[in-house]
Amino acid sequence: MEIRILQQPELLPALRLVWEVYADAIAPKSTPEGVASFQKFIKYDYISQIWKRGDLIFFGAYDGAALCGTLALRQDGHIALFFVAKERQGQGIGRLLFQQAYYHCAQYLHAGRLTVNAAPDAADLYIHMGMRPVSGEQEREGMRYIPMEMYVNLGMVSPKNKQSKAPWIALGVFGVVLVLALSFIGVNAFREFRAELDRQREWNWNGNTPDFNNDNDDNYGNDYDYGFGSEEFPYEYGGDEYEEEAEASGIWAIPEMIDDNISYDIEEDMYEFSDEEKQSMVIEFQVSYPKISGLGDASVQKEVNEILKARAMETVKRIYDDPVPEIRERVIGEEYPMLIDYVDYKVCYASEDVLSVVYEDYGYEGGQNYYAQHLRTCNINLKDGKVYELKDIVKLSDAFMEDWLVRMRGEAEDDAFLSEADQETLKKALEGDSQNGVYDVNFFLDADGIEIGFDLNYAADDENDRGYVWVTAPYTLEEIEAHASDSGLWKKLR
Repeated sequence: MEIRILQQPELLPALRLVWEVYADAIAPKSTPEGVASFQKFIKYDYISQIWKRGDLIFFGAYDGAALCGTLALRQDGHIALFFVAKERQGQGIGRLLFQQAYYHCAQYLHAGRLTVNAAPDAADLYIHMGMRPVSGEQEREGMRYIPMEMYVNLGMVSPKNKQSKAPWIALGVFGVVLVLALSFIGVNAFREFRAELDRQREWNWNGNTPDFNNDNDDNYGNDYDYGFGSEEFPYEYGGDEYEEEAEASGIWAIPEMIDDNISYDIEEDMYEFSDEEKQSMVIEFQVSYPKISGLGDASVQKEVNEILKARAMETVKRIYDDPVPEIRERVIGEEYPMLIDYVDYKVCYASEDVLSVVYEDYGYEGGQNYYAQHLRTCNINLKDGKVYELKDIVKLSDAFMEDWLVRMRGEAEDDAFLSEADQETLKKALEGDSQNGVYDVNFFLDADGIEIGFDLNYAADDENDRGYVWVTAPYTLEEIEAHASDSGLWKKLR
């Protein structure tokens, strides 16, 4: 599949595709006024004039000579049209178009946010790609829509031939707000941005609905953007396309298994700290983690909760509570030092005996040039507080290593992934030797079985860094059985 910018002779076929999909999937649910407004907007004479002025960029998805989908992007980062041919829906084409638009905003338009006026039925799909509503449902010229946006990381590089399945969208959520605030208006003025950060973080992390009772009606449109549902994804709900969009959403794509009959409760707790007194730097932490109540043994419950919190707090400890020398040097050398960490989690497996938790954290570890994102996991026995390590539950034989590496490269869609390390080095990493922090082993249980992989932390100038934040290889319980040790964990999962 090739994604490229369309030239003028290709505009007419693109508009024809747009109308065919609209007429089939959207027009039947629209008012006559809405359909008329849409038809007016996509007239070739009108669109070609806008295109000639450079005010609208069309991307096309081509399979050979066949145009399979198109996305129109304004110079300010607003998506004006987004359609995939009916017969090609559910194949990941929409995801590739959206990703290309995001990178174009970052690299060429230098637009700090990507916006869209989404048809109400399509809002959930945009949310899965990292966007969020900025107001409630609106109507204009007979067309209903929900204004949505996401922040764009202006430091993103162009996508290569292979696309990472790491949660790349998350890199742009908060980074641009922090960088812009500190680069252009300094630390003191950054405090004013915190309210927006809190609102954005609430939406993206906790799944809570932001306050839609906002009288500020941001008008994303102008004379050629009607704010209608032309941006709607014409995908079938529950189809392959929906699954692929969710797969790009980091830990939220993990299929959870929560036993309905567990005797304990899982609640959320949070550590929050913001140093408002320091005017020369920004220090802010918001760390979420699960808290267990109702276990039969109070001492085990206390131990379990201490472990769950400590795992969530590892970055805060490393950069603030007990900073490593590297962090100290960064803070001293930065004009605007920043120690920021946000942590979210997902309980992906919970039975009467075993709990598996995935944590994802991101923030700034010293300054605006030190944005970092990490994956951590915790797999714990709720009867005795034992934390399981991969080396204790899996036989790291040559046969396993070969099979695991094939699966990792398949997940990364990159046959050269991890080629910088030999099998023995990777085995040591899976045993817990992170090789100076580069390969941080993680595994978690979920509804499908177990996933095993690395949180990757290459140095900034490491030529082996292929842009992946974390990659894990999935196994069903049947597939991992040949490599399982005699650990009691496996008996608790059957």
